[in-house]
Amino acid sequence: MIFVKPDPAQLTAGFDLRFRVLRQPWQQPRGSEQDDLEAQGLHRVGLDGDGTVVATGRVHSLSCRRGQIRYMAVAPDRQRQGLGTQLLAALELAAQQAGLEVVELQARESQLGFYLARGYRDIGVGHTLFGTVSHRRMAKVLDSGVARLTQVWHQTIPLAGFMQVEGLSFDGRRFCTRASFDSGRNLHGTLFAGAGYSQAVLTGWGRVWLELQLCGLEGDIVLARAEVSYSKPVAETPVAEVESEALDLAPLLNGRNAKVPLTVVLADGLRLQALFAVLAERH
Repeated sequence: MIFVKPDPAQLTAGFDLRFRVLRQPWQQPRGSEQDDLEAQGLHRVGLDGDGTVVATGRVHSLSCRRGQIRYMAVAPDRQRQGLGTQLLAALELAAQQAGLEVVELQARESQLGFYLARGYRDIGVGHTLFGTVSHRRMAKVLDSGVARLTQVWHQTIPLAGFMQVEGLSFDGRRFCTRASFDSGRNLHGTLFAGAGYSQAVLTGWGRVWLELQLCGLEGDIVLARAEVSYSKPVAETPVAEVESEALDLAPLLNGRNAKVPLTVVLADGLRLQALFAVLAERH
C-alpha cells in the first residue's frame, strides 16, 4: 500500500470512492462529494498493489498555519485493515509539508475513539450531516507546531536559547520538553535548581500555548503563581512533562482572562505547581 498525490485519473477515482462511501449511503446526488476547494486542496490516495484507489482524503488551508482534513474514505472491502490510520498520517504529512501546524476535522461521534488515540482533541460541537449524523470538531497540533513553539522560545526568551530548551512531543494531553544538562550544570555536577525551575515554567507556558493553537485562540500567557519542590538532585539530561485534560480557555471568548493551573514534573526531582493566566486581547 502506498499513498501518493493523485494524478488526474487517480483523483477521479478518489472522487468516485468518496461518493460511494460518504454520500451514496445517504441517498445524496452525484456531485455532492465535491466542493469548491478541490483545486486548492492537498489530495492523497492509497493505491493497492494493482494501482486501484482504495483510500482517499484531502486537507485544505483554513489560515497560514491551520488546515482542515475532509473526505476521508476507505473502500468498504478494505476497512478495518489499518488504512484509515495510514491515510490520516499521509494527510498530516502533506499538511506539514505545506507549512501547516494544526489540523482539524469533523468526526462522527462513533469515530471519536479513533481520533483521540491518534493525538486529536475534541474541541467542541461539530455539524450534523444530512440532519442525522452528529459530528464533533477535533484538532491536533502537528510536530511542526511543536517545532514552532521551540522557535518562539528561542527568539523571545534568551534564557530558553541558552539552555537549549526544546519541545519533544505533544499528544493532545501530555507535553514533554528537554534542555541541555551542561548549560544548567552547577558546581556540584548536578542541575542548577534555577535551571530546572526555568525549564518547568517554560514547559507549563508551552502547554498553555499549545492549547491556544488547538482552539484557534490568542492571548498573552503569564505566570501568576508558582510553588516548586525539589526531592533529589538531577544529574542527567533534564526532561520535563506536564499532562492535563483540556484547559479551560472559555473566558477568552467573552473577553475575560483565563486561569490555568498546571503541575509540571522534571526528571522526578522537581515538581512545579503553577498558575498561569492568559490575558484576553483588548479591542
